[in-house]
Amino acid sequence: MKYQSDNTSHVLSAIDSARQSFFTLEKSGVNNFFKNNKGVPHLYSTLGDIFDATTEALYEHKLSVNYQIGLEKTNDGVLNILSTTITHLPSGQFITSVSNLGNHTKSQELGSAITYLRRYHIQAMLNLEADFEDDGNLSSGNNTSAGKGNDINKSDDMPTRKYTVYNKDGSVASQVSSFNTYYKTLVGNLDSKMWVKEHSWTSQTIIQLQDIIEWASNLDNKYKKGADAMIKKAKTSIQKIKEESNNEF
Repeated sequence: MKYQSDNTSHVLSAIDSARQSFFTLEKSGVNNFFKNNKGVPHLYSTLGDIFDATTEALYEHKLSVNYQIGLEKTNDGVLNILSTTITHLPSGQFITSVSNLGNHTKSQELGSAITYLRRYHIQAMLNLEADFEDDGNLSSGNNTSAGKGNDINKSDDMPTRKYTVYNKDGSVASQVSSFNTYYKTLVGNLDSKMWVKEHSWTSQTIIQLQDIIEWASNLDNKYKKGADAMIKKAKTSIQKIKEESNNEF
């Protein structure tokens, strides 16, 4: 699968121009399972909010957004994936983000996963404000650098999950079960300035980090210490990607 056209100058320029005309991004979604230290539920932008804010400007700049579900072969087997593609119609140039949908057996679970990933794909690809950035419970005010320490998943009590490692072209390299293993790989890629200049990698990685933040934010309170450390590292990594890429993606 090709994750972007050979040349992306026109599509990225059109996205940047369209962003200037986006309407205010509302946050009509309410997550009652995640509250700040004042007991206020977390608010987030729904997929509908995102469409309301962006559709008109995307149309004016001749950009189309398409979603597709399919299968992709990786070293770990065949994955059920969702791909989101933004195409600049006059030039035919495009960029694509892909995420693993997981092994959902119930239609309701699959539908929720699709909506969830569609939302995060388009947020990352259009460089929209991420919901977690305004969260009072998680914002510590500390702009620490992305360090290599902190054995977050060493505790047997911390739930495990899969973390997707991406190649420079945005394709899936592997999946690991340890956050520390994933994070060390991520930091190594961030230290290589060339990786953050690759739109496919930055887009996929930000989507993965947003997913980690969302997942950790909804863990039971008994996992709070490990979850907060994970969230802090993910947020710091996103900020570093944006700074290093000069918000080009």
